[in-house]
This record gives sequence, structure tokens and C-alpha cells, in this order.
Amino acid sequence: MQDNLILKKVENYVLELFAQKSLAVNLYHSISHTKEVVDIAEKIGISEGLSKVDMEIILISSWFHDTGHFHCCNGHEDQSSEYARKYLDNESYPKDCIEKIVGCIKATRIPQQPKNKLEEIVCDADLHHLGQIDIEERGKILRKEFELRGIKTLSDIDWLKTSIEFFKNHKFFTEYARCEFGVQKKLNQLKLEMILKKLEER
Repeated sequence: MQDNLILKKVENYVLELFAQKSLAVNLYHSISHTKEVVDIAEKIGISEGLSKVDMEIILISSWFHDTGHFHCCNGHEDQSSEYARKYLDNESYPKDCIEKIVGCIKATRIPQQPKNKLEEIVCDADLHHLGQIDIEERGKILRKEFELRGIKTLSDIDWLKTSIEFFKNHKFFTEYARCEFGVQKKLNQLKLEMILKKLEER
């Protein structure tokens, strides 16, 4: 992480928010996920040769992007944006940069529709797990969170169908993400399709 005062302050603030407000049912949308997104966003930002200001924008966005999950699930991006806006206003952060951060956070709403490079980076960092080898374990955690929060309870077959559809509709936007996560993402999708086929044949 870059040696940067505002980034350190944001990190400490968000860590404190999670400690105070995060619900026990947020098994997937935890501080661990947020830290992972920040880490991947920085790696993508470096590969894209971002300026110091733009790097700051994507990292602050990544720290705040799921803070809205303390209150809601659907539409949490708007709540997350407000957390970021309020904090950064109090820090007298530049208004134009705040608007870019809000844009990055809101761009993570599914289906992702980023409008610029910075938004693309945060979107790819947020869903990089689709190209991780432990996708099944991550899926189980997300499924359990959905059930505990009363969002949806699906059969094994319906969960797999929903997951496969999500994979098919998703795309990585940055070259880094396509190279680092694209192949494993495809393998993960094929694996889910094979599991579904076996279940349906029973």
C-alpha cells in the first residue's frame, strides 16, 4: 500500500466501521473481502500505470465499496457511496475526486456497467473471486449469507443455475484481470456446469 495519509485514515476508519457495524450474517461481505478487493485494485492500478491521484481514488473506492452492507443488500452501493461522501467531505477531500469515488462504488452494482477506466478497475477487483481456484468455497459462504439475511434460499440445482448464469453474464474489463483471472474463471464455470449436469442426471 502506498505511504499516503488519507489512505491510512480511510483504512482505519473503514476497519473501525466494520468492527462496530458489520453484521454477523455478513459472512462473505466481510472485512477480509474488502481487504482483498483493495489489494487487487492496487495491483490492477499498478499494471495500468495509474497516477498517484487515480490510484488513491480506486483504493478509497475499494475500502468503502461494501460499507452499505451494514444496512442493506439490494442497493447497498448507494449507502456505501454516502459513507464515502460524508467521510471525505469531512476530510475536505477534493469534490471532483469524491464524485469519481462515488462513481466507482456505484459501478460495482450488478450488472456492472463501468463508464471509465477507474470504474472498470474497481469492478474487476470486486469480482476477481470468479477467477479464483477456491470458487466453490466462496460460493458456499455467499450462499449461506444470502440464506441468513433472508435474501434467497435456493436448492442446490437452482443455486448452480444462478451461479452459472452469473458467470455467463460477467466479463472482466481490464487486461490485468483477463490475464490473471480469465482462464480460471472459465475453468470454474465448466466445473459448475459439470456438477449441475451430474445433479440433474440423478
